[in-house]
Amino acid sequence: MIPDINLIPNLDKEDPGSKIFYLILSIAVLLLLSLLTWQYFQARAEIVSLTKEQTALQTQRDELKSKLDGMNQSTKGSLQQSVEFVELVSYPVTPLIDEIQMLQPAHSYLRNYSFGAESVSITVDFETLNDVAEYIARLTNSSYFNDVQISSVSNFDLGTDNSTDSEIDFDVIPRKTANISLLIDERYLATGGVE
Repeated sequence: MIPDINLIPNLDKEDPGSKIFYLILSIAVLLLLSLLTWQYFQARAEIVSLTKEQTALQTQRDELKSKLDGMNQSTKGSLQQSVEFVELVSYPVTPLIDEIQMLQPAHSYLRNYSFGAESVSITVDFETLNDVAEYIARLTNSSYFNDVQISSVSNFDLGTDNSTDSEIDFDVIPRKTANISLLIDERYLATGGVE
């Protein structure tokens, strides 16, 4: 018997499914590479813009820091002045405030007060000018103060609305605001209100 030996290779027809698979795989790889390239250039552009923004923010931070340092130096001077003022003004203020409030007539309101080295400035709201005169007389008779001076008296309306100047409401009586300066009797205050 004769052996059947075939030395010619088998030539099968090419499989069309494998070509489609490789074509789809190569398209997917190309799409992935183009996406990565686009992201790379996008990230580089973002880095450039963020670097510019960082430089601008650092410049702004340095400017604000220099302003803050300037303000701190100026407040140090004012802090020094405040300490000197407190050391200069070393009188008790509670008896003065109590006296100012105790002498107020009914329906008056202590709006503002500030202490100086030798005086107190107050702003008080009153209902009438008679109340202002009565309060000044009471303060003048007080032993805590040497002199009482009115710097101004002005009108103001409670609950002002947006009415025009031609419309005057005769049912509302304006209140009075008086700015008063009081010269402190330091000896009387130092003795605790006892002569």
